[in-house]
Amino acid sequence: MGVLLKPTSQMGHWAVEIFTDSARLRRTAPADTAPTTRAPRSARAVPDDVTLPQLDVEKASAECRFGFEIIDLEPVIATLDQVLGDALYCDFIGRVNSDLGRWSHPQTEDGWVTIAGPVVEAATRVHDRTVELRYVHIAELHQALIDFADTRAADDASW
Repeated sequence: MGVLLKPTSQMGHWAVEIFTDSARLRRTAPADTAPTTRAPRSARAVPDDVTLPQLDVEKASAECRFGFEIIDLEPVIATLDQVLGDALYCDFIGRVNSDLGRWSHPQTEDGWVTIAGPVVEAATRVHDRTVELRYVHIAELHQALIDFADTRAADDASW
């Protein structure tokens, strides 16, 4: 069980729950944007007798993508700001080394920002989207997103 931090006005629809060594960022959709109907179910069922390959945890990549709408860039940065300023984060990060060089450069496509890196867990549901990140990776993600936002602002100003 984590501690839900009080959101700031800059965080928009984002919130953050902190744990002893990680933080979970959550974007909750406003009630009027949630779909009112369910997606149609596929007529094809997944067979029960499918053999899945063995997962080799030593060779498996822990990298996956974290994505959000481009309009949420500043709120995501504000959410990470809140984590970086929390006493639990500061206490933890003061006792360990950051794990740098793990985040890719953010990419944009069709109004979404995606960035590949060490995401612990990510989930998208009808009413919310969550991503859990280890504290040792948050400062670098924060800096990558700030640099990305600054580059976008400079590009927009040059038009």
